[in-house]
Amino acid sequence: MRPDEEMAKFGRKLVASGLTYAHFGNISILSDGKILITATGSMLDEIEEEDVIEVDLRGPCSADALASCETPVHRAIYERTQARALIHTHSPYAVATSILEVGPFEPMDGEGVRFLGTVPIIDGEMGSHDLANKASFALRFSRAAIVRGHGVFAIGATLEEAYIVASMVEHSATIRRLVSTG
Repeated sequence: MRPDEEMAKFGRKLVASGLTYAHFGNISILSDGKILITATGSMLDEIEEEDVIEVDLRGPCSADALASCETPVHRAIYERTQARALIHTHSPYAVATSILEVGPFEPMDGEGVRFLGTVPIIDGEMGSHDLANKASFALRFSRAAIVRGHGVFAIGATLEEAYIVASMVEHSATIRRLVSTG
């Protein structure tokens, strides 16, 4: 499967599962020293070949203007972690959890405890170098990080793995919210 087809597959899954909506979120993979990332404003459930932008791993390039505004964050994560794939969602329960809790996020469900462990909640403005630094540091020690009031960055060796991590964060956050309102 071509990289853009794989990104389209997981984009559809993200929207269908409620992990993100409309133009929110982004997907990237590391390929041959380059980052393939969704274009700014692209709808993740309708990714076409032209919606995948190739940017340099080591620094800004002219293609950054077309790529997601979160490109600096993706770049820093790839430079400082072992990630080969990254999914950024705007998962509603994870976002709510990040607003209601100081952090870090401690899953209560057995799968979340075992699979995720502690998930950092970090602060930072979308696409900023501050967020890039905080997210890349947090993801050296965790498979996911929640940006307060914004969304989840989930990493993996593959897009499938990153998708599973993003799904698990939302599942665990949902369980936590249900328990706290129960």
